[in-house]
Order: sequence, then C-alpha cells, then structure tokens
Amino acid sequence: MFKIVVVVAYIAVTILFLIPVVVVQGLTHLEQLETWLPFLKGVLSLTFVSNLITGYLPSLILQLFLSIVPPIMILFSSMQGSISHSQIEKNACTYLLWFTVWNIFFANVLSGSALSMVNIFLEPKKIPGLLGEVVPAQASFFIAYVVTSGWTSTTSELLRLFPLLYSFVQRLFMGKDDDEDDFEIPSIPYHSEIPRILFFKLLGVTYFFLAPLILPFLLVYCCLGYIIYCNQFLNVYAPKFETGGKFWPIVHNSTIFSLVLMHVIAIGIFGLKKLPLASSLTIPLPILTLVFNAYCRKRFLPIFKAYPTECLVKKDRKDQDDPTMTEFLEKLATAYQDPAMTAARYSRNDDGRSSPLLRGVEV
Repeated sequence: MFKIVVVVAYIAVTILFLIPVVVVQGLTHLEQLETWLPFLKGVLSLTFVSNLITGYLPSLILQLFLSIVPPIMILFSSMQGSISHSQIEKNACTYLLWFTVWNIFFANVLSGSALSMVNIFLEPKKIPGLLGEVVPAQASFFIAYVVTSGWTSTTSELLRLFPLLYSFVQRLFMGKDDDEDDFEIPSIPYHSEIPRILFFKLLGVTYFFLAPLILPFLLVYCCLGYIIYCNQFLNVYAPKFETGGKFWPIVHNSTIFSLVLMHVIAIGIFGLKKLPLASSLTIPLPILTLVFNAYCRKRFLPIFKAYPTECLVKKDRKDQDDPTMTEFLEKLATAYQDPAMTAARYSRNDDGRSSPLLRGVEV
C-alpha cells in the first residue's frame, strides 16, 4: 500500500516540478517573455539584462527549486518501508537521479515547440530525429547550468554556508556553545551528491560531440570537485554507515543510459544531415552497449547484493583471533529468552488442567 502511495506522490511531484521548468524555458526565449510581459520590452532590450535573464537566471531558479527535492525523496524512501540508513539513501538516490534526468534534461529539451509534438512519441521511429533536433538547441542553457549549478554548489560545499548559518542561529537564540558534547559530525549526503555528479556526466556524454564547448566547463567542475571533496572527506565528513558498494550499480546503470541516449541522438543527427551510412553504422552501438550491460549485470551485480565469500572468511578469522569473542558467545546464549518458552506461574489445582504445558526453571 505504501509503495503505491509513494509512486503516486512521486509522479505528482514530478508533474508539479514542470511548472518552474516552463517558467525557466520562458526566460531562455526572450520573444516568449516579451509576449507574456510586454511592459518589460524596453528593459529586455538591454544587452546586460538579456544576457543575465537568458543565461544565469534560469539555471539559478532551477537550482533553488531542485534544492527542496532531496528531503522529499528521503521521505518517500522512508515511507516505502526501508529501515536501514543505507537503503533509505540508496532508494532516495535512485528517485532523485531519474527525477533530475527527466525534469532538468528531457523537460527542458522537449519544452516549447516540442510539447505540441508529444504524440510523436507514439511513433518510436521519429524519436531519434526529434532528439537530434531539440537536444543541440539547449546546449547554451546546459553550459550555463554547469557554471551556475556545478561550480557554485561545489565551491559552496567548501564553506557549508547553510550549516554555518544554522549553527550561528542555534548559538545566538538557543544559547548553545561550540564545546557542547552532543556535537554531531556530519556525513556526506549520498542521495543528493551522487545524482548531481551523474547528471553532469550525462551532459558530458550527450553533448561532447554536439557542443564540445561544454567539456572545459565540466573539466573545471571535476577538478574543483576532486580537490574540495578530498578535503571534505578527510577533515569534515565522517561516514555514518558502510554502504558496501551498493551505490555502484546506480552509477553503472546511469552510465549505460547516458551511452544509449548519446547513440540515439547521434542516429537522429546523422539522419537529419542526410548521412544514411553514418546513421546505419551507429545503429549497432546501442545494441552492443545493452549486451555489455547484460553481461555486467550477470557477472558483477550479485557481488553488490551479497557479501563475497572472501569477505566472510576474513570476518570469521578475525572473530576467531579476538580474545573477547569467547566471553561474548557465552553471554549470547542467555542474552535473549523467548517469552513463550519461559515458565508461567499458575495457582495450584488438583485436577492438573491448569498446569503449563512447558515447565521451566522457577525464576
């Protein structure tokens, strides 16, 4: 029941998020903005204002709306029935990744004129041509998105501005000191950081041959992320749980999806440019990618679902060498006693019909 509620709520949140996407797309096209708000026509004619509105403001609005989504996905994952922290964050990571891919990538490239051609998806043969036409048109928007969202979020991670403000407000209004014993060391939010990195990887894979100008911006983002997160892992964050590598299948699946999407876009572009030979030679690539994915799932996916025998043997040998393990096992035998197996006290009756079926030691 809860899973059905989560699915319905997830779809509702996805649909509601299309509202800021439509607003953002209106900001990227000045002619649409002038049609909606004609009194801004004189202001929009200024070069600085037009560049600010069409370049940085849409990405900033999307980033602000996207910042409220991770807590919602954590709530959905908890409602679904997950108990452990790792499983809750793993499910939330999956939800947020596909939410980002659909609402930031597909909803932006298919907005505007493409929304009137939704029925084209009923004919799968036209999908590569549609993607080959609309995806390159949004290259400038995603370059600005990498700068405003990627660079800004990575550099702000070094300051941790919101936790800093929250701590300041606590000390100011609640009288808490820095040397308080209940200080909690933060842990990295896997459910929000991993989808962001994988989405930028999706942009790099799909746009490296459409708009190579995006690659230097992504390279700067990766270099900043490497330097900053090395510092955060060593000096700031402390892991609350061991993931056991369970996030790697998510990374693998998103990589396969990015490659297949890139192949489909390439087929569409070669078809639009009247290059049938290049388009025909590209068709086997997504098939080979899916075959490779099937091999990887059969060969490596079971490793992430259960502990390998080698790890279990190491744990057993480590327990055998532990001198306190004998005392622990002795206490384990009496640590829990099933209430159904304990002796029950009844008033003595001569007919014996009220005597317990299982007699235990008197406590």
